[in-house]
Amino acid sequence: MNKKERENYLVPFLFVIYMVLLVWIIVFKLQFSISELDTVRSINLIPFHYDNEIGVRFHLTEVLENVAIFAPLGIYLCMFKHEPRFSIKLTLILGTSLALEVLQYILSIGRSDITDVLTNTCGGILGIIIYHIFAKLFRSKKRANKVITAIASIATVLVAGGLAVLLIAN
Repeated sequence: MNKKERENYLVPFLFVIYMVLLVWIIVFKLQFSISELDTVRSINLIPFHYDNEIGVRFHLTEVLENVAIFAPLGIYLCMFKHEPRFSIKLTLILGTSLALEVLQYILSIGRSDITDVLTNTCGGILGIIIYHIFAKLFRSKKRANKVITAIASIATVLVAGGLAVLLIAN
């Protein structure tokens, strides 16, 4: 397999790893045992409404975490060989977020929240913007893809190594 063929497989491979981690983080809350998950089935359709928390009006940390965890989705969608139009990327980001929230509700393992859908979608859009900034900065999508792939590869190895340490420690 030559260098070009390896490059063609690396982005989809990293994307699959990212999607597995995304499901594990969003749906399974980084738990190693299903029995440790909250068995809660609730749904909140009021954006930025935090029930049963007196004095809490806004969870900035949760919002920033949701934006950060979905930014790579927007970046990856821009890196594919046949990059979809913005409307399709937006639909995929929104659909992924909605599907994960619905899955939490169906499996009764978390709180489904419209705020999460909104902030996740904003994160995906931020990822698209970041990708286009990189493409302009490096003056081509090909160079931007190489840099982002290198960064994603390093981040994936670090995250996988950290998770391996957690698995061994537990």
